[in-house]
Amino acid sequence: MSIITRRGMLLGAAAMLGAGTLVNRRQARAGTDRPPRRLIIVMAEGGWDPTAVLDPKPGLTTIDALPGDVQEFAGLPVYVDGTRPAVTSFFQAHAALCTVVNGIQVQSLNHPDCAKRMLTGTPSDTNADMGAMTAHALEAELAAPYLVLGRNSFSGPYASISARAGTANQLGTLLAPERAYPVGSPADFTPRLPLDATEEDLIRAHVLGRAEDRLAARGQIGENQRRLQDFVDAIDRADVLAATADFGDFGFTGDLSFQAQLAVDALEQGLSFAAQIELGSFDTHENNLGQIPLQDAFYAGLQALVDDLAARPGMQAGQSMIDDTVVLVVSEMGRTPKLNSTGGKDHWPVTSAMLIGGGLPGGRVLGGTDELLYGRTVDLATGEPDDGGVQIQYGNFAAGLLQAVGVDAATYLPGEEPFHALCG
Repeated sequence: MSIITRRGMLLGAAAMLGAGTLVNRRQARAGTDRPPRRLIIVMAEGGWDPTAVLDPKPGLTTIDALPGDVQEFAGLPVYVDGTRPAVTSFFQAHAALCTVVNGIQVQSLNHPDCAKRMLTGTPSDTNADMGAMTAHALEAELAAPYLVLGRNSFSGPYASISARAGTANQLGTLLAPERAYPVGSPADFTPRLPLDATEEDLIRAHVLGRAEDRLAARGQIGENQRRLQDFVDAIDRADVLAATADFGDFGFTGDLSFQAQLAVDALEQGLSFAAQIELGSFDTHENNLGQIPLQDAFYAGLQALVDDLAARPGMQAGQSMIDDTVVLVVSEMGRTPKLNSTGGKDHWPVTSAMLIGGGLPGGRVLGGTDELLYGRTVDLATGEPDDGGVQIQYGNFAAGLLQAVGVDAATYLPGEEPFHALCG
């Protein structure tokens, strides 16, 4: 049984957003011939060691590597070992769908700053991440266009289209408010009086009336107008979300496989168009051997996700969801080439990423790093090493990802040259 157990009609959702959204979507699709693709972002939070799997560097005195050997899967050189069997299992099943990108420059050593750069393609605190941009451009009228199940995401100006589960279980509380502070719990300070439908309608009318008054008085243009309109839209989205799906007994979880199933349910049932899931604790400063169980758990969850997408029908006849969904696998930073005095690895401003599915060519490695783990210069059109090329910057990568899901990158990341090689 799916975690989302009821499917409903998204009544009124498209009308709620109005013609302005349609104009924005047309602009966002202009300049790209890629068909629209759903997006799932899978985050390895804390900064993974790329040499543990995606960027093998065995036998170098300049790099301290985990135990393992290089093995090829559908043309992909992957670092594997019996201590992380899920890595081998994943690539045996799905290497032909995967594009690995090595040598992405993050240009920071700070976790929040690196996450912001890798996910939004900018150093700005106010920009949206790739999931929010994709949802806004392609399916902003859904009940929860961008479903966020992990901690690292950036809604930017599109807060009203983001549904965040989070550590406070915002999503479950929206669907079942009594779960927030159960009666009799230490946090239960307010007596509950059940409301009938008439009373709920009166409260809703009062809240919307006050919001409309504020819009008329001081929110006709600019930031005030945008934020107040977000509030009004969010009320309607909450109603549609509650009518669309029953999430059961759902709370925040670090189990990547559970998050994966929920994300696929949401996309398949038309609740969301983009989702973010996450496994944390990759910040192995004191013992880099901790990367071994983390990588194994991460790839086990990733295989559950891709297996599920491959087993469910896609939007086109004869296709599966993996054909019309791009899975972005990313971490905010890498780890230093050498171990520190406590056997761990510290922060490193060069990382790797992987794209899976979405009709993109697979079995490819783009970019690269040298024997000191610095990013090589490449041709952004082909992804091949090129002495006359450039290092792949986080902005190039994000713009290329937007292209890969059918969004015109110039609409959201003006001035950034996309990493065109992602699209083949």
